[in-house]
Parts: sequence; C-alpha cells; structure tokens
Amino acid sequence: MGETARRARLSPAEVTEQSMPGIGRRFDLPLGDDQSIVTVIHHSGRRDLYVLAAGHEEPAATASLSDAQARTLSAILGGAYFKPSVVEEIESVVGGLLIDWVTVSEDSRGAGQSIADLEIRRHTGMTVAAIVRDDDAILAPEPTEVLRAEDRLVVLGRPDDLIRFRRHVIDP
Repeated sequence: MGETARRARLSPAEVTEQSMPGIGRRFDLPLGDDQSIVTVIHHSGRRDLYVLAAGHEEPAATASLSDAQARTLSAILGGAYFKPSVVEEIESVVGGLLIDWVTVSEDSRGAGQSIADLEIRRHTGMTVAAIVRDDDAILAPEPTEVLRAEDRLVVLGRPDDLIRFRRHVIDP
C-alpha cells in the first residue's frame, strides 16, 4: 500500500485508506471470508464500489454511485430509514451516556405535544437531541417543537432513564 496508505480504526472493522493521486481516495473494508469492499471516492464526487474475493482478479460485483446516491445509501446502511429490531433497544452507550433512536407513533403519549409541554427532561432525565421528520433533520429542537407521529427522535441520557422516557413519551 506504500507510504500513502494509513489504517483507520473504526469499531469493529478496520478500514485501510489510500491516496490515489489525480483520482481521489481508496478505502478497503475487510468483510471476512477472504472478501473485501473497496470504495473509491473520486474528486468529482462519484463513488465506485467493488466487492473483491481473494484469489480473483475481477470483482464479484461493482457499482458506481453519484454523491447523492452514496449519501442516501450511507443513510440507509446507517439505520436512518430502518433499524433492525436487534439494535432497536440501545443504540450506543459511551462512558455512561446513552444515545438512542425512538419512533413516535400515532398513539404515543407524546404525539401532538411539544417538548416543553411534556417536560421531558424533568420527568425522564433524557434530552431530545434531534428529530428526523420526513427527509429533514431538526437538530437541537426548540422546546416549542411539537412531536408528530413517525418522528424519529435521537435522545441522550443515562441508560436507566430510557425506560422512563419510553413510558412518558413513546408508550400509548
């Protein structure tokens, strides 16, 4: 990989990054089973994806994506559109801080009420850090923001507070 390659430690996978002069950057993500995905990000914004198997000269699969398509795919893979039930309970706990996604349904107690009216922080200890509504993200929503059915909330707090939050805002 030469002097221009560097390894980035992203939990739990290890990504190798390499400069491609005049083209852009290359990122290699090992998949196990002697396979890897290579992503080339061109200076133009185009992304080329290659699925490589050890011992084969030709990629098993390829795709070229525009910048917008790559960002949409990233959001899909990152769980912005759908989150498998296996990760629904707790998204991440770092140093005692819980970061989780929850969805407001039509029959949720919080649907149709503002953050201030619900007194979320006082009753649950949790903070609503962002709301994903349709295709828009509302970062650090104002207390006057009214929660709607199908809103995806990014909440922060302690793991013990999530149960109170769900009972106070999400449950019917």
